[in-house]
Amino acid sequence: MISQDVVLVRYGEITLKDSWTRQNWERILAGNITFSLHKAGMEQRMERGEGRIFVHTSDPQASEIAARVFGVVSTSPAITVASDLKEISRAAVELAGLAKPSTFAIRPRRSGVSFSSEQIGRVVGEAVRVATLSTVDLDKPELEIFVEARKNRAFIFSKVVKGVGGLPLGSQGKMLVLISGGIDSPVAAWMMMKRGCPVTLLHFDSRPYADAIDQSMRCAQVLADWTSGRKIDFITIPISRGIEKIASHYPRATCVLCRRLMYRIASEVMEMQGCLGIVTGYSMGQVASQTADNILAEQAAIGVPVFHPLISLDKTEITDLARKVGTYGIAAETKSCTAVPSKPMTRAKKDEILLAEEELGLREIARALVKEMTVTRIGYGDIKEQQGESDQQVMN
Repeated sequence: MISQDVVLVRYGEITLKDSWTRQNWERILAGNITFSLHKAGMEQRMERGEGRIFVHTSDPQASEIAARVFGVVSTSPAITVASDLKEISRAAVELAGLAKPSTFAIRPRRSGVSFSSEQIGRVVGEAVRVATLSTVDLDKPELEIFVEARKNRAFIFSKVVKGVGGLPLGSQGKMLVLISGGIDSPVAAWMMMKRGCPVTLLHFDSRPYADAIDQSMRCAQVLADWTSGRKIDFITIPISRGIEKIASHYPRATCVLCRRLMYRIASEVMEMQGCLGIVTGYSMGQVASQTADNILAEQAAIGVPVFHPLISLDKTEITDLARKVGTYGIAAETKSCTAVPSKPMTRAKKDEILLAEEELGLREIARALVKEMTVTRIGYGDIKEQQGESDQQVMN
């Protein structure tokens, strides 16, 4: 009996890049897949070429694991045979015999062989029909048998596992994600990771107004499972003193000015961590503080790129993604911040907010609070001890 001996890994956008970029990203993707399989204890041999990554392994779980790697569009556990119609037919018959379908279809592709796709479909289809007494149904078959015939070998399979898509993690620059412990920000981090960006997570400890350190840390651990071996720096900075000063002077503008303080702090941390931008979990109009007017006032003159990957998604879409990522159950525990005023400002005036920032000395407060940062490295199943200010240069 023949059995799976390879997993075909397909990728998308990589194929559109120039030769140098494509080869580099293929190499990153192959390395990420290798790590994920190694972590799962799987023996395998990796091969790149012909617009595919070939993972030589007989482990039935390899296809599912590879599909969770960013950059993978789909995977298929396959059987390798000689690129010969007789051998292809024999493998297809055996595959169909295991499934015992009442209807089937042959889905052929070919490259570098003397026979056509039409010949594959006709010859292999007839062999399966005779051997199994099944009926051909090209529209809604119970079983689809895929054949990829290439110059020196052919691959036969019936299963296509949908991948997570995106770009290989590590193909883009690192981002600093503001993580609150709520539903949205971990999803925003995951979305940037999907576009190839490693992330550092920054959590603002705002106790007693809100306490979400535990939830944020647990979300970070879930995100670390998607990094293909890269560790995540989880940074915490106390911010309650800044909130107290803001709330006592500008109560209605507490949320907007608090966000400006966060952006000022994040700008400092971003440079220390070698990040290329700040990421938020903002969704337009989802809460009172996330209006276009407020976003403009919050980010005016900050001087660094700020990305909002969830900006056009509604809460249902974000919640569905949180479930997919694995952070929903954790984030749902997070309570609202008690510093939020009963009637928060929704149409902040940029010039007034900039003036209030100067009067409160938020830049100076930010620089002082950054000195109190602690960093925890998370990844590959472990959490290393927190490191204070004296260790920051080692981590950069």
